[in-house]
Amino acid sequence: MSIADYQDISYCGRWWQFILERFEPVSHLLMISLYFLAHLAVYHSVTENVPALTVCMLLFLSNLAFFFKLRLYDEIKDYETDLKLNPSRPLARGLLNHRDLHIGIWLCITAELLCFGFINVAGFFSAVAAIGYSLLMYREFFIKEYIRPLLTTYAVTHTVVCSMLSVAVLSSLSGEYPWLMKKEFLFFALNSWFLFNIFEFGRKTFTSSEERNGVASYSNIFGRSGAVILVILMAFFSIFCLSQLSPGHKPVLLNSNITLAAMLALTGFIYAIWNKGNIGKIYRMFSSVYIIMSYIIFIWAAVL
Repeated sequence: MSIADYQDISYCGRWWQFILERFEPVSHLLMISLYFLAHLAVYHSVTENVPALTVCMLLFLSNLAFFFKLRLYDEIKDYETDLKLNPSRPLARGLLNHRDLHIGIWLCITAELLCFGFINVAGFFSAVAAIGYSLLMYREFFIKEYIRPLLTTYAVTHTVVCSMLSVAVLSSLSGEYPWLMKKEFLFFALNSWFLFNIFEFGRKTFTSSEERNGVASYSNIFGRSGAVILVILMAFFSIFCLSQLSPGHKPVLLNSNITLAAMLALTGFIYAIWNKGNIGKIYRMFSSVYIIMSYIIFIWAAVL
């Protein structure tokens, strides 16, 4: 299909259909809201300050624009692959075209800069760094032919942008430049990297019957056990980062996250030895839910 096949759908209608398919509103709003609320929680727990409502609204909008922009990046970067393996994807089937997505990207970047710039200079500086890095990601660091085949390297060099966004949010809330930030803020930002790695590694881990020719996966590269160990390592590093936060809520925070990580490890162990499709789905679901549960635990621990 081409864009001509969608002439009976309004331009806004086509964008809404794209959002429904590639940025499902309920799950993404939940994840972004928890991501943002966790940053508010760590800021409040460290400083005992409460940011103004206007600041909160601007930061939430900037977070929403940032994550939506990343989805637009992926849609464009995966276009050639989608033509072969996923022809029903919006860009591949012509629901929107490249120009539409490029306009969307620059509108998101403009919104991010305006929101961060309205708050303070420190936040704006950090946001420019995060946006600049995201654009390098979009260009695949100008070494596409070398980095694309390296699935793990590709992933960890992309998920780090979530930590950079964390730094930008905490810079805006605290008014501190990254090199002057409190260590709790920096460790919390680093924690975001490990949590998004768990999500990334888990969602591309399959049973033998689920593997697809031409589609790279961590289970294909490292084997099922290796892929599980990779995820558990990320959970360990996340817990280490959380252990560096202020002692006030450390016991409940650490105990809850250790329990969560143990459940992830158990699910992974079952998946590794029981090569069944349903078990693989349960493991992937738990890996995806892990990031949500970790942020919920942090918010809960911070308000106790």
